[in-house]
Amino acid sequence: MGREQDLLGLSDGPAIHYLEHGSRSRLIRWHYHPAYELHLIVATEGTAYVGDYEGRFAPYTLMLTGPNVPHNWVTDEACEPAALRDRVILFSEAFVRRCIEFFPSAKHVKSLLLEEARHGIVFSSDLGRALEPYFRRVSDYPGLRRVASFFELVEALAEDGTRRPLSSRPFQASADPSQSMKLHRAVAFIDRHHAGDVSLKAVASRLEMSESAFSRFFHQHTGYRFIEYVNQTRVQRACEKLVGSHEAITEICYEVGFSNLSNFNRRFLALTGMTPREYRMRHRQAPAEL
Repeated sequence: MGREQDLLGLSDGPAIHYLEHGSRSRLIRWHYHPAYELHLIVATEGTAYVGDYEGRFAPYTLMLTGPNVPHNWVTDEACEPAALRDRVILFSEAFVRRCIEFFPSAKHVKSLLLEEARHGIVFSSDLGRALEPYFRRVSDYPGLRRVASFFELVEALAEDGTRRPLSSRPFQASADPSQSMKLHRAVAFIDRHHAGDVSLKAVASRLEMSESAFSRFFHQHTGYRFIEYVNQTRVQRACEKLVGSHEAITEICYEVGFSNLSNFNRRFLALTGMTPREYRMRHRQAPAEL
């Protein structure tokens, strides 16, 4: 669509960024970044992953993730490819805090963005449908007209009484940009090397931290212990392969980084509530439930 962009570097500047992409975009992956992300699905059905939440999405599913909240949206294999699946608005925590300082009476907006968004939030599909024109305005309008459209959109989000949190674990953004970048480096390393022997020692060494200091740092900012996050990443990648390929479950187990099938099955069941075989059968033919 010509609007894809790198998500890095959004934590410091006050700008509002817009992007849109299709169901086969390179941006579709389990990842996290230091920006807020307001995400509207406009085509296809599939599975949403936000922190430790897993659930269905359909057209006009609208979700908000705060800084450092890992997320992904995976379209079902049975769906036809869509040139436009996602409308996305990204904005920094610095921008949010400046807005709150400017409008101190907007306590409902402060709660939405500084507290609730740490878990990820899903809004009503009716609101998602109603707000699609605002995404287009944020995309098309320059300057103050863009900012005004964004404020109207955020106000509507804060007034949605049906919204609900997603992840059971909150994710803590860092007020220090260098800390946010350090966390990004850690998560990016895990993302690249999860299929191998990724260890706490290796990541701590890469960040020039002691193992104990890195362990505390990682848990404080993600809500996960290191090995929990690695297993979550591996299981999430396995979910993608189970739905998007015909590979044998044993092959997928080793490809995503587990060393034996029994451990893979145990971790998968604990995180998804079903076996890999059950997951594959359900999600290849599941209707949307939103």
